[in-house]
Amino acid sequence: MKKKIWHGLSVFLCLFILMLPAKASSIPAERQKPLLVDDAGLLTTEESTALLEKLEEISQRQQNEVAIVTVNSLDGKTAQAYADDYYDYNGYGYGENDDGILLLISMGERKWAISTYGYCHLTAFTDAGISYISNEFQRKLSSGKYAQAFDCFADLCDQFLTQAATGEPYDVGNMPSGHVAPFWLFVDILIGFLISFFMVRRKAGSLKSVVKQDSARAYTRDGSMTVTVASDQFVNRIVTERRIQRDTPTSSSSSSSGGSSSHTSSSGRSHGGSSGSF
Repeated sequence: MKKKIWHGLSVFLCLFILMLPAKASSIPAERQKPLLVDDAGLLTTEESTALLEKLEEISQRQQNEVAIVTVNSLDGKTAQAYADDYYDYNGYGYGENDDGILLLISMGERKWAISTYGYCHLTAFTDAGISYISNEFQRKLSSGKYAQAFDCFADLCDQFLTQAATGEPYDVGNMPSGHVAPFWLFVDILIGFLISFFMVRRKAGSLKSVVKQDSARAYTRDGSMTVTVASDQFVNRIVTERRIQRDTPTSSSSSSSGGSSSHTSSSGRSHGGSSGSF
């Protein structure tokens, strides 16, 4: 009897040990959290699975970690500080330089924050780029379309990292151009044509009472036109000149010169990023 018990325990321990490598391999040893942490429960199981697979694929291919974290409260911190600390103290970042970007969503305060580090901070995502990305996903957040907002963020991160690899990252004066599907372009042209067609038909219908005349005399009224003679004489010309002093842009203006601003997290590391409400 004892042998059977020990045999059963041995089999159970072996199975348990065999399961450990498969579980541990899903999260790198240097990182304690997955690329998607949905503590606020904003996504369904299917949405979470699909999004996590997308984040992992982008992170591996781009060699920069792209992470999304949702929480219920900021625990008294600012959204930016919470995002920076979450990135630093949970081991996020790809390679020796911990390159990556993290999007934080706090439902309690209705705040979002983006934290960048390493290559993502210094090269791939400038202040103007982060502003562009946040404007794209923020509308979806405000309307409660969380899965769409996170997909939008992931896709734009992928696009920005691909662009940065060309040596010309997206920045002021060099932003992604909007793409319109051919179907909607055709619809817009058709609607414009129909509106113009009906407006012309309506105006043409109002002119049916007009009868063609053989002479221009029929279109004039007696005494309605008076011709006068007038003349101007040039006497003198005075020209006044005034010099306008223009301010020279300074390098401290991130909105005009581009680039990335920096701030220091509680761990002492330099991050980029931005935050806002939704």
